[in-house]
Amino acid sequence: MIDLCLSTQTPPVRPLPGRHPVGRRPWKLGRDYASNVGGVIPMMRALLRVGRGSWIHPSPLWVSMGGAGIPAELVTDEGYRLETVQLPAKSQESYREFKEAIWRSFHGPAEFVPPWNDYPGFVAYNHATAQVLLRHADEFDLFYVNDFQQILVGGLVGTAAPALLRWHIPLDFRGYPAPVRHFFLKSMEGFDAIVVSTRTGLEELIDAGFQGRAFQVYPYFDPHDYPHPSANDVEAFRARYGLQPEDRVLLTVGRLDPVKRQDLLLRTIRPLRRRYPTLKLLLVGGGSFSTQGRHGAASKSVVWHRQLEEIIRSERIGDAVISTGEVSPAELRCAYGAAEIFVHPAPWEGFGLVAAEAWHFGRPVVVSAEAGVAELVDDGVNGYRFRTGDVRVLTQRIRQMLDHPSQLEQMGAAGRITARRCYVQAAAPRLRYIFEKAIEAYAVPGLRRHRSGARY
Repeated sequence: MIDLCLSTQTPPVRPLPGRHPVGRRPWKLGRDYASNVGGVIPMMRALLRVGRGSWIHPSPLWVSMGGAGIPAELVTDEGYRLETVQLPAKSQESYREFKEAIWRSFHGPAEFVPPWNDYPGFVAYNHATAQVLLRHADEFDLFYVNDFQQILVGGLVGTAAPALLRWHIPLDFRGYPAPVRHFFLKSMEGFDAIVVSTRTGLEELIDAGFQGRAFQVYPYFDPHDYPHPSANDVEAFRARYGLQPEDRVLLTVGRLDPVKRQDLLLRTIRPLRRRYPTLKLLLVGGGSFSTQGRHGAASKSVVWHRQLEEIIRSERIGDAVISTGEVSPAELRCAYGAAEIFVHPAPWEGFGLVAAEAWHFGRPVVVSAEAGVAELVDDGVNGYRFRTGDVRVLTQRIRQMLDHPSQLEQMGAAGRITARRCYVQAAAPRLRYIFEKAIEAYAVPGLRRHRSGARY
């Protein structure tokens, strides 16, 4: 079995109000904490669930940034141990600013000028994470590091243990000055290998001059986490949000962030309502873990929500848009069940796993051509792509689907087949192979310190 240590920026646990376990007893999911949302955390939990006890050792370590109410160390009833990284407030603020600059640069290719004054905070976070990992180097076969926020960790842990980087955001170096591109590539090459989400991302990495080992694995989810809701549950959901039986429903799911471009979808509603007066749009999603503004400024999710509300007012579509905020997993499943069409307008998305979730529920999708998931879209078969940022074409694609309701079921059925490519059951064997190859490369006498109790 592989002794696995994985690292994410976002902590996997979110303490529930009023729950503060004491002592060393395990934290219980649903009683003491909820799982954090977002693509990375559910992916890692799904991987541990299917691999733990079969090819992943039953006691993996999870390292993350700390959060409110989360102690330095804890054990969960899901089987993993959590150890958190704490940063001083000033370093944390600088880290956040530098990280956000990287995030923006990869989600809208343009000239990138790093805020170097904030770089020390970024280094401090990577260094603190590497220190935690190095303390456990003798216990684990592999460090599985997620995502661009920890791009310096590979070079810092050196040969203490194999380190893989899972890159989740888009890979696009257009507009990057050569020295900045060199910075990213060399940082990535500090890892023993990198895993990217799409074939397009892999090609971009190679074209940019990456000299390390790279693999491609589609993002994934566990279908067992997404049972199909009953008809009664869907009807109750529709009633809760004021949806009438005759309403035709579009759905988009994503946190409130400008990169998700919910504004594009909002601008399709008025022209679509001229033809379909009972059309409704469900906006599902809340804020994210690390979007606080600097020096007490409003978070970008709050600012973006205000901008979306202004569009709704100016377009006079208040009666057509239902914003649910963050919903429970059960409600999310019902939202998929209540919709006819799923729309993912975000351009330059690393993947867009919510589109695969929609396919799982038999819903055809409309996605931006620049989103990673677009390479799984077969136009007219399981959905449509639209030219990035083009509201007119997006409107045409949605109208085309609404005009042919008999085809929606066929497209949804094709989507169910496509969704299987994004199940954890498909990804896990590929990841196991990648992990084992990285570990084998370290099977050189004297390369690593003695690991007492090694179980691989």
